[in-house]
Amino acid sequence: MIFKKPLFFFLLFLIPACSTVTRPALEYRPGAQVETLSSAVSMSIHSSERSMAGHGFMVYRRPDQVHLIMLSPFGPTLFEAFALGEKVVLVYPSQSVAYSGRLDELPEKGGLQSWRLIRWVMDIDAPTEKRSNESVSRQSKLGFEEKVTFEDGLVTNKAATNGDQVFYSKYTVINGVAVAEEVEMRNEHGDRIRLKLDEPEINVPLDEAAFTPGLDGMTILPLSALQGI
Repeated sequence: MIFKKPLFFFLLFLIPACSTVTRPALEYRPGAQVETLSSAVSMSIHSSERSMAGHGFMVYRRPDQVHLIMLSPFGPTLFEAFALGEKVVLVYPSQSVAYSGRLDELPEKGGLQSWRLIRWVMDIDAPTEKRSNESVSRQSKLGFEEKVTFEDGLVTNKAATNGDQVFYSKYTVINGVAVAEEVEMRNEHGDRIRLKLDEPEINVPLDEAAFTPGLDGMTILPLSALQGI
């Protein structure tokens, strides 16, 4: 096959141009962090015992307060999860039962182990122009060794020596703050939790009531009595 010269030279120009196309770097404010977050979410949980998926709402306040509401397909609340420092409370309104205790008391089954990672997951470095593309081994704020991978100054992966991992992807910028709209947690047991944000609001005031479990009329049980999510 013989190319006409104009077409041939056009193709020679086009091929290297296509091969060097890259995604433009996000324009975020260096050092700007997520202090508070509220967002509709979709979540999937996979463990050796069971899998589930649903949608709901989440609020977060730095450094270690999370309230997640998961809804059933028909609308009523399936469960609420509160991670408040070292304390965790799981509320099941339809059963009028709540389970309360420390994060390290969560049973080692039913996908519940992944919730122990929540403080580590939310403790993410503020983006900086000085750290573009690299991996750093260091001690986490929780006292264990971790390896952190950065791309364009943003954290994309953290891995602990015991096999726990968290992946951050689909970053967007809201009012100058870089936010990962998709987070996936994988623990050493093979359990996985994937969380996707939908139209998050960043750094807006949150009422204290958002982080206060409603336990009136609930039977309160220890986390050891929980069989799974």
